Amino acid sequence: MAQIYLGIDCGTTGMKCMAVDENGRRIYVASRMHKTRSPHEGWLEQDPEGWLEPAFAVIRECAEAVGRDRIKAISFSGHMSSPVFLDHVNRPVYPCMTVGDARCKEQADRLLAEKEEAFRRAVGNKPLACFAAPKLLWFMEREPEKYQRTKTFVMAKDYLRYAMTGVLNTDPTDAGNTLLYEEKQNRWNRELIRQIGLREDLFPEVRQAAEYVGAVREEIAARCGLNPGTAVYCGGADMACSQIGTGSLREGVLAVTLSTSGQVCMHISGRKEQGYGKLTFHPGILKDRGYAMGSVFSGGLALNWGYQMLSGCRHMTKEDLNKMNALASGAEKFPPGSDGVMFLPFLTGSGSPYFYPSDRAAFLGLSTTADQRVMFQAVMEGVSFHIRESVDVFRDMGERIRAVHLSGGGTRIRAWIRILTDILGMEVHIMEESDASTHGAALIAAAGGRGEQGLYELVNGAVRIAETVKPDPGRVKQYERLYSIYKGYCRAIHEMYGLTERAE
Repeated sequence: MAQIYLGIDCGTTGMKCMAVDENGRRIYVASRMHKTRSPHEGWLEQDPEGWLEPAFAVIRECAEAVGRDRIKAISFSGHMSSPVFLDHVNRPVYPCMTVGDARCKEQADRLLAEKEEAFRRAVGNKPLACFAAPKLLWFMEREPEKYQRTKTFVMAKDYLRYAMTGVLNTDPTDAGNTLLYEEKQNRWNRELIRQIGLREDLFPEVRQAAEYVGAVREEIAARCGLNPGTAVYCGGADMACSQIGTGSLREGVLAVTLSTSGQVCMHISGRKEQGYGKLTFHPGILKDRGYAMGSVFSGGLALNWGYQMLSGCRHMTKEDLNKMNALASGAEKFPPGSDGVMFLPFLTGSGSPYFYPSDRAAFLGLSTTADQRVMFQAVMEGVSFHIRESVDVFRDMGERIRAVHLSGGGTRIRAWIRILTDILGMEVHIMEESDASTHGAALIAAAGGRGEQGLYELVNGAVRIAETVKPDPGRVKQYERLYSIYKGYCRAIHEMYGLTERAE
C-alpha cells in the first residue's frame, strides 16, 4: 500500500492540508478559512485556539479522501513572525499578532534608533515591525500582567504542532524571524535578549525543521481522522517552506509568490551589504540554504481591494473571483500603461526596498475616460512594478537569476502573469503546485528520516513546472519606460507621507 504524507499550513487567511505520495506528488488538498480581527488601526490579530478546528477539519478531510491507514507522517508550515504567548499550562494568554500587525511601530523605531548596529551585526536586518522582536517588546510594555503570566512563546505552526503532539518547541526558520537567534551557533542570542530587556526564560527549545519531534496524540488522532502515533516532523515558517515548494533551494532560482501579500525569495550564500534594509535575510529549512526575501505587503490584497472598490462588492465569493478574472483579462487586449493611469500599491505601507509604513496607495493620471478595465489594469501593473523593485535589489547584490518560479493563488489570474512577465523582462515558470508553503511542509514529512540530503533530492524530483510564459519584447520596452515613471511617483509619495520627517 503506497504511503501518504500530509503538510498542514496555517496561513494568514486560512488553513490548508495537502496530501502527497512518496514522490511528493499532490494527491489531495483541503482548505478552510479562519478569522483575523483588526480591533484598532494597524492591528491584525488571530485567536490561536481558533486555528484548531479548521486544522482538524482539513486533516480529517484529507484522511477521508486518501485513507487514514496510508498516512505515515505530517509536518507543518505557518505564518512567520506570529508569536503565541503561553502560560504555565501552555494556554494562550493573548491573541497572536500576525506579521502585518504594526502596533509595535514605536518599539521598532526605538530599537532602530538605539540598537540598529547590534541587530545589523547579529542578523543583517533592521528591527522592523514585521519581525517578532518589536512585538515581544510591545507585549512586555503594554500588557505587563499577561507578560508576567507568560511562560514561553512559540509561532503559529508550533502551537498547532503542540496541540497535536503535546511537544512544544520551534525551529531555526521561525526563531530567525525574532531577530534574536544565532543561526550558525544554533542558539538564542542571550546577550541581545538581555540588552533589549526581555526575559531569557521566555525563549523555547529550537529543533531542526526536518527533525522528527513526536507523534499524534490518541485523543487528537480521533478528532483528525488519523491513526494514533502518526509521526510528526517539526516544519518551518511559511516562506522557508515555500523555498522548498518552489525549488528556490537551487542556485539561481528566484521565487515569486503571488498571494495576499507578495514575496520575492532567493537562496543566497550570505548577507550582502547592497541588500541591507531593502530585503530581509532568513535561515532556511536546510542549514546551508538561507534565503533573502523581498516583501510586497499589498499583492493579491490590492487586486481584491481594486475589484471590490470598482464593483461595489463587499465580500468576495467564487463568482466574484471569476468576474475579477474576466475584468483582468481585458488588460491583455490593451497596450502597457493603462491609458495613462498608474497605481502605487501601498495600501498597507510600502514593502521592499522601502519599508515605509506611512506610505499610501494612489491612482495617478485619472481622467473622465478611465473605466473599470483601465483602473484594474493599473492595479496589476502597480503591484508588478513593486515586485520588480525587489528583483532589482537581488541583481544589485550580484545574484545571477537563471530562472523565475511563480506560485500562489495569483497565478490563476492570467493577465497578471502576462503583465508581470513583461515588467520583469524574463521568462516566468508557473509551478505545478501553487500552494508552495503547504507543498513544502508535505515534502518535509515525505522526506522523513532521510536527512537534509534526502529532502534536497526529493525536492529536485517533486517540484515541477506547469507552464512557461515568455516576455514580449515590444511590451518589455514600453514597461521599462513606465517603470522609471513609477519610481519617480514613488519618490513623491515618500515625501508626501513622511520621508522628509524620517530623514530629519
